[in-house]
Amino acid sequence: MSRHLRRPLAVLLPLLLAPTLVSCGEEVGAQGETSEGLSALSIGGDVGTDPDVTWSSAMSFDADADPEVETLVEGDGPEVTAEDTVLVNYWVGNGYTESQSFSTYTDDGAPQALDLSAEDLVPVFTDPLVGQTVGSRVAVAFNAEEPFGGAGSPALGIGNQDPVVIVFDIMGPYDISEPYETEGAAWTPDLVLDEDGNPEAMRFKGRPRPTGELRSQTLVEGDGPALTADDTVQVKYLGQVYAKAKPFDGNYDKPDFLTSPLSGLVEGWAQGLEGVPVGSRVVLAIPPDLGYGAKGNPDAGITGTDTIYFLIDIVGAG
Repeated sequence: MSRHLRRPLAVLLPLLLAPTLVSCGEEVGAQGETSEGLSALSIGGDVGTDPDVTWSSAMSFDADADPEVETLVEGDGPEVTAEDTVLVNYWVGNGYTESQSFSTYTDDGAPQALDLSAEDLVPVFTDPLVGQTVGSRVAVAFNAEEPFGGAGSPALGIGNQDPVVIVFDIMGPYDISEPYETEGAAWTPDLVLDEDGNPEAMRFKGRPRPTGELRSQTLVEGDGPALTADDTVQVKYLGQVYAKAKPFDGNYDKPDFLTSPLSGLVEGWAQGLEGVPVGSRVVLAIPPDLGYGAKGNPDAGITGTDTIYFLIDIVGAG
């Protein structure tokens, strides 16, 4: 996403999409003597880190068998539903070659926002996540023919009869259950809430003028991992110019989260949120030089001298 805070990350590997071309070519990677399913490997490491995968043998998995799903670590977050957009890191392995095919941790990737209700996502990649809890690590094994058909996945080095393993880490969204306070404190603005209790505007009457410096105030402190400059974040947010009557952007009234690399947002977000734990609610006051600069953002009604305020709920990161 650009630095204009408009749309959530929409990058999805072709791996996760329903195939548009299915060939009937020669089978690739037919197995010899193997172990069945997830018993062929062990998976270690903490949620949020690249899985430590050790193969004891090549893997077999029948094309007509149902996917094998195992919850390796059970998270303490909310239960995932079929309508959710989840933030996931994942590792993909080829059970025939006993090797990694892709990892969002190590292959210049980033966590992906997966809309589990999207019709163009293959069920074998989404169904195993439904009913899991946020913070979980889940392993899935299946035969490549089910999602990829006769074509396999040449880009990932996966043949059409190869067994495949995916390890998912569900990084968000977490719930922030604290209700929103309508009255601000010190320099933070008051909030106007809609009929559902969600923020729809800020009010600055009686609040001090901006100082020209970046300011950050944590309203609710989470207990998740601290954000780093390299993280991709999943958030709800509201943005409004100081002393303006209406916000210029926000998604509290929408089902979707903003999902973006922290480094891809305005600099005030990167500086103001680094080190803040996931699960926190934060107010930022961002001066122009850390916002949209001297040119402002005319499309959003922001001039080059405006200080912009954000209310942010950090519900996931990785």
